[in-house]
Amino acid sequence: MSDTATLTTDAGELRAGDDLRKVEGALKFFRIMAVIAGVALLILCVELILRYGFDNMALAWWSPIHGLLFMVFMASVFNLGSKLRWSAIRIVGYICTAFVPILSFWLERKVNTGVEQLIAQAETRGR
Repeated sequence: MSDTATLTTDAGELRAGDDLRKVEGALKFFRIMAVIAGVALLILCVELILRYGFDNMALAWWSPIHGLLFMVFMASVFNLGSKLRWSAIRIVGYICTAFVPILSFWLERKVNTGVEQLIAQAETRGR
């Protein structure tokens, strides 16, 4: 924490004029999309196993849906990251977690815990 106008933690940075309701909304959107992106990636893995392992095209329709969900996940990371003043490298790193099955579930828990603590600290400081 650098001064009374700015609250900085590992989760991000909040300033005196920041609207905590917008941060909470962005966090909720991020959490939902992280779980959806994680499930979508697991379904995509099943689709790829079926397609290339068993020559079964039963889930061939899933790839475009997964792509759309991934783009919405990227938007949720950028939305939350811009409100918490994350660096571009951090935003890209968090987006890359959606390339590894199950990692987005870990990220959701990590970010949620940190941001909730940051919001609680901001509320106790009277923002």
